[in-house]
Amino acid sequence: MDQKRVDLLIQYILSVAAQGWGDYEDKGVGRIHIIKYVYLADLAYAMRHGGETFTGIPWRFHHFGPWDEGLFQRIDPACQAIGGHKRTITDTPYDDFDRWSVDDGHLTDQLGKQLPSTVVFAINGSFRQFTTDTYDLLDHVYSTIPMRHAAPGETLPFDIAAQQYEQQKKEYEELKEYQPPKLSAKQQKKRKQAFRDLKEKIQAKIADKKKSGQAGFVKPTPPRYDELFWKGQEWLDSLAGEPLCSEKGELTVSDSVWKSPARSEPHV
Repeated sequence: MDQKRVDLLIQYILSVAAQGWGDYEDKGVGRIHIIKYVYLADLAYAMRHGGETFTGIPWRFHHFGPWDEGLFQRIDPACQAIGGHKRTITDTPYDDFDRWSVDDGHLTDQLGKQLPSTVVFAINGSFRQFTTDTYDLLDHVYSTIPMRHAAPGETLPFDIAAQQYEQQKKEYEELKEYQPPKLSAKQQKKRKQAFRDLKEKIQAKIADKKKSGQAGFVKPTPPRYDELFWKGQEWLDSLAGEPLCSEKGELTVSDSVWKSPARSEPHV
């Protein structure tokens, strides 16, 4: 882990937060926000650098998200180094009661010049999207590629994110280079005529429907809720067999679920 880069990134996150975000222009961020924003910055950098993160943090899957003890230990010293203030709150559903803030909003430009543009864009873009909304931020982080390809306790595979980014980049470049076949004047004329014919056909069908109005539609007969109806419903229910009984037990899920296609493949 590059401590200098880690401290710089933490301080930049604090300075961006100082701009004020959300409906109440909240300028304070908790440790949980800082860790997740550092992770998103590392992810954005790694995707464009073959899986190598900016900070060199050995991220691992801990509890439900990305974690590193070394990063956690650097938060307070890094914030204090730029005159950060810490306050404690009690109204939070998460085990994260301290909020760090800094009064000097001009630090953003000064610190941002020392960071790669990819990291700067990632932090600012993430703040615009999530601000200090912990729930949405966590939901996004948990669904990122490294998290979906790892199990609890494992190191997060940023190289997979880089591979997928390169594949998407390649497909985009191929799409840009694609040139549709040129049509001759005769083919263009034929195509235009086909479009006109189709348009006229559709318009004719719409006109016919308007003329016919409700003709051809059958008005449904409302059901009769009489004795016969209830007996029929009772018979249908009997086809399902005996009613389920309430039971208590313990459900065990196989650890293989962490590496299942349902987590790693977005189309599944």
